[in-house]
Amino acid sequence: MKRNLILIAAILVSILLAVNSARRIMTFRTTAAKVTEAQRQLDEIRRENEALARELEYKKSDEFAEAEIRNKLGLAKPGETVVVLPKDDERRTTNDERKIESPNWQKWWNLFFKG
Repeated sequence: MKRNLILIAAILVSILLAVNSARRIMTFRTTAAKVTEAQRQLDEIRRENEALARELEYKKSDEFAEAEIRNKLGLAKPGETVVVLPKDDERRTTNDERKIESPNWQKWWNLFFKG
């Protein structure tokens, strides 16, 4: 009888240890996945940071300042010609204004009945 109790106790302890170990393994896997995701995000943020640092260095340069002055103020170096093109919105409105016509049914009506 005493052996059976010890055997049952040993089986229960083994089951508890197995369940606890399984839980810890699952927690470890979940934590490892979170760490991997955080590492990926960190790498992405570092790449973005490097790109922003390069952009900042470019924008601090004289080359950028000269390009902005030339583009926004329409200035040119001696011997250069400045060409100003209309913006897309301006071209669309002028084209749309030209395209405003009567609907087809009205054109047919005018053709047959207004002569």
